[in-house]
Amino acid sequence: MNKWIKAGALLSTGVILASAVSAVPSASAATYKTINWTAVSDLQTLDPSLATDATSITALSSSTASLYSTKNGQPVLEAAKSVKKSDDGLKYTITLRSNLKWADGSKLTAQDFVYGWQRTNDPKTGSEYAYLMSGIKNADAIQKGEVTDLNELGIKAINDTTLEVELERPLAVFSALLTMPAFYPQSQAFVEKAGDKFGTTAATNLASGPYIVKGWNGSNQKYSFVKNPNYWDAKAVKTPKITTQIIKDQNTGYNLFKGDKVDFTILSPDQVKASKKDKAYGLTHLGAENSLTLNEVKIPEFKNLKIRQAISDAIDRKTLSDKIMSGSAVAATTITPTHFAKAANGKDFATASEVKGAIKFDKKAAAKLWKEGLKEVGKSKLTFTILTDDDDASKRAVQYVQSELQTNLKGLTVNVKTMPKKQRLALQSAKDFDVVVFTWMADYSDPSSFLDLYTTDATYNYGGWSNADYDAAVKKAQTTDAANPKARLNDYAQAEKIIEKNLGSIPLYYRATPYLENTKVHGVVQNPAGNPYEFKYAYKK
Repeated sequence: MNKWIKAGALLSTGVILASAVSAVPSASAATYKTINWTAVSDLQTLDPSLATDATSITALSSSTASLYSTKNGQPVLEAAKSVKKSDDGLKYTITLRSNLKWADGSKLTAQDFVYGWQRTNDPKTGSEYAYLMSGIKNADAIQKGEVTDLNELGIKAINDTTLEVELERPLAVFSALLTMPAFYPQSQAFVEKAGDKFGTTAATNLASGPYIVKGWNGSNQKYSFVKNPNYWDAKAVKTPKITTQIIKDQNTGYNLFKGDKVDFTILSPDQVKASKKDKAYGLTHLGAENSLTLNEVKIPEFKNLKIRQAISDAIDRKTLSDKIMSGSAVAATTITPTHFAKAANGKDFATASEVKGAIKFDKKAAAKLWKEGLKEVGKSKLTFTILTDDDDASKRAVQYVQSELQTNLKGLTVNVKTMPKKQRLALQSAKDFDVVVFTWMADYSDPSSFLDLYTTDATYNYGGWSNADYDAAVKKAQTTDAANPKARLNDYAQAEKIIEKNLGSIPLYYRATPYLENTKVHGVVQNPAGNPYEFKYAYKK
């Protein structure tokens, strides 16, 4: 999963109190059956500082009492009982629940969060998500080696149930960040005793959340989440056991589901066609998007707005998503995905910020703009290569885009280069491409997850697109209005409109996950970003 994770900001100053825990039926635990879940990729680690993949994040979220958990993409209080923010947004006082325990019965305290944060931020740990702590006092300096005392990190335990966090700048998405494993508590005594083996098996992980991971030896493809009796809110956990099988072949998963052997499976395009009328069918909209990044440095013609507009208008995204990707995609008309983040007025951010007609399919307009654009840059034809991954879905998508562009834009020759994702990422980072299919999956539900990517000096702005008004809108959201949620979201809405009009990126489709879930299973929360699945309130009758 990609880096960056964002969600709703804490509201002004004052105290944010935990909402009431959902009422649990009085029926006995025996009423609820084992849920048989599936995942498509291996569990990599149970070390909160090292977890980056979706399967590991789900396992850690299920077995850890984090300060905040995620529900419908938004952060909700978990181990934290209340959070108070200073007027300037630079200091947080977090009060923990008084009944927090590790699975072994020992007390979980504020110091466990301090140690966990320090370990994640320590360069020696090698955490890929340590960058998420940027903005916390001295986090960047510690990561760069400029400060070597981990105690200088801006988090302190005032007592067993009180944390004080100091920031260097307001972080509007601070609560969302705290849902991520990088910010989870860690028992120093347990970690040091386990040494290099910490988090490499179920036995070398110490749980504190709704469930305890059982049966994972570090490489096997079947393990379980067993209800944790020492979890602070154990009475709200209905399911005694959740088994997870790693099933990479979708035909196998489909057949197991049809045979009532598993309660959940992700579908292939062919299976989607056969399943749409099934009551068990569902679709999760993800905070993820595939788009075309045009390298304006390598091919100066891409700086011409009409050429960018022509390329965008020449692609029939609906056919691409509905026919070519068959259920795993939704045609994109914005940079920020729909069903992902909220606008200042509470409506869907992407829908509220969309510039109608800016990103569309219009063959006649595309041909006209292309002809005019080529004339403006002094060319009669153009050739470029699109770089993408070598998996079947990526190849199907890029071949369709290639056909659309060459059919609708006369004088254009489009070549395709496919390679393993790791190599594609290397070339993308080196900016050694003409056009690349840029894939991004956010880790938290906030428009900044996408719009921060395209400022002039942003690390992920691989194409070199630059717009002063866009930069100003994003900067205002990040600084002047960082502590004002509504103003901040309005700034990002302005940025969204600017990049749509100027095609700083050419979105193709939002990604989605089609699946079958047993209709007897209830309460599984599927999030568009961050932790994919929340099992705390899940049950099967």
